[in-house]
Amino acid sequence: MTSASADIRTYRQERPKERHGFVQIVLPVSGRLRIDVAGQQDELSTGRGVFIHRDAPHTQESTAINHSLVVDLDESAVSERTLEKFARSPFLDIAPDTRQLIAYMRSLIGTDGRRDDIAGLWAPLLVDSLANEKTDIRERLRWLGAVVGAEPFFPWTIDMLAACASISESRLHALFIEEFGLSPHRWLTGLRMDKVCALLNDSSLPIAEIALRAGFSDQTALTRAMRNSVGETPAAYRRNRGIH
Repeated sequence: MTSASADIRTYRQERPKERHGFVQIVLPVSGRLRIDVAGQQDELSTGRGVFIHRDAPHTQESTAINHSLVVDLDESAVSERTLEKFARSPFLDIAPDTRQLIAYMRSLIGTDGRRDDIAGLWAPLLVDSLANEKTDIRERLRWLGAVVGAEPFFPWTIDMLAACASISESRLHALFIEEFGLSPHRWLTGLRMDKVCALLNDSSLPIAEIALRAGFSDQTALTRAMRNSVGETPAAYRRNRGIH
């Protein structure tokens, strides 16, 4: 796992010049923000971010109400190629695929607060997408699998998975068949059902609550899905394992 943190910050006025002993990526999710990095200036927005190198002096000033996803990560987690790319110009345009990754982390932070555990899994996909490096697709698929596996109850869609891996839906389908022997939909369903079973086994949460967390409309929908997938209803699963 990459050592990384991610949180949502608001910049209200000009801040004194600062430096960090780590790489920092600032990705606005609303509003605008002017920033100076080692003498280079630009205005950040939802389509424009910045990659700040370790020890690079920088200041930022609010030009409107703003919120930014700020990612801090160890320089060792970033390839030399990416470091060199952003050394020439720290500012970057944010592609639609990258916005899916940003939206995912923003949603998690909005629900649960700072999530460094997920950030460490998610950061390699983000950096790869921002740098447009397109590393080996199977490596990206492993990164994606780790992210989804950590939060399978997130409302993932197949087009979102494809966007996060920076490939088409048809290519995603073919790769999942090759790598996992399953379609993306069946793979995702399996991850969600594994977590449902873990909650049934390890928690005292009511079945109706587990159903809602897993994204089902109600307990009946979960019961139907689990009977088809596992061969048992949630109540039978608990009862057969001596869980009350």
